[in-house]
Amino acid sequence: MTVLLVVLAVLWLGTAAYLVVVLRQIAVVRRRLEERAGQESPSAVTLALVVPQLEQLTARVNKTVEQARQASTRTRAEERRIRSFIADVSHDLRTPLTSVRGYLQLLERTELDAVQRERLAAAHRQTVELGALVNRLYEYAYLLDAEPRQEVERLDVGLLMGEVLLGMSGEIEGAGLEVQLDPPTGLVLATDREMLTRIVQNLGRNAVQYGRGTLAVEVAAWGGAGPGGTEADIAPTPGTGSTAGSGPTTGVELRFRNGVAPDAEIDTARLFDRFFTADASRSARTSGLGLSIVEVLVTGLGGTVAAVHDPVAATLEIRARIPSAEAPSTR
Repeated sequence: MTVLLVVLAVLWLGTAAYLVVVLRQIAVVRRRLEERAGQESPSAVTLALVVPQLEQLTARVNKTVEQARQASTRTRAEERRIRSFIADVSHDLRTPLTSVRGYLQLLERTELDAVQRERLAAAHRQTVELGALVNRLYEYAYLLDAEPRQEVERLDVGLLMGEVLLGMSGEIEGAGLEVQLDPPTGLVLATDREMLTRIVQNLGRNAVQYGRGTLAVEVAAWGGAGPGGTEADIAPTPGTGSTAGSGPTTGVELRFRNGVAPDAEIDTARLFDRFFTADASRSARTSGLGLSIVEVLVTGLGGTVAAVHDPVAATLEIRARIPSAEAPSTR
């Protein structure tokens, strides 16, 4: 009886030891998988295992990881090829489009009757719209494919926005929009001038294409995370002719709010998707890339962008928060 108990005890201890080894090796495999989960190109899991079943499981995991890596590589290569194709096609279309517009302008100087001038005006509008679509495609493909190279300088954001919108006055008036803009003076931000200009231009064009009534444009200093982890403004909301001071701020928030149709159904979660247009009736005449370009540019500057639709007030507001490129400790 004593011998049987000893044998059972030895078997129990052996089984317990084996289970401990198995559990430890499972824990090691899990830890290695977690370490590789955050890698852009996960590598294979290499372990010296004493359990054949775990060896087989690890081999299967490694095979799956390799298949996922190859699929990801193919997808990235295909995306680069498509972006390059879009950029090449849109670039090649710009020259003949410029020529067509030039010939149309020459025709405008000739003697034409009323019907001919009406048809010429329609052709001119179509070429302008087509040119805008081609430019958007080229800009979007370029922004996605290009390495970000920012030239940071201190800018008066209110002054820049005023200049950009003034340059778009023809488009804005043609869309029947009334602009409300009274930015604070001396609101300085360290950022890239060209990227910020493109952001304002694309936000303005989005309002021109889809907005109605009033276009309220605001810019305020934004302080990032405030007490308790909330995001807080560090300057008064524009519209009162306030002065923000001459020193650079930690960030700014741009707000473009325009009227929309009272019965408009706007999916704000998709507004920044490529080729998405909120108004299906205009999808044939717009690229659906304006806000996608804004998102790419704002993200490139380290900021965030969001949309808010108020169906009661029948308004759509786009908010872009852009941090300063200078750390507070260096100012």
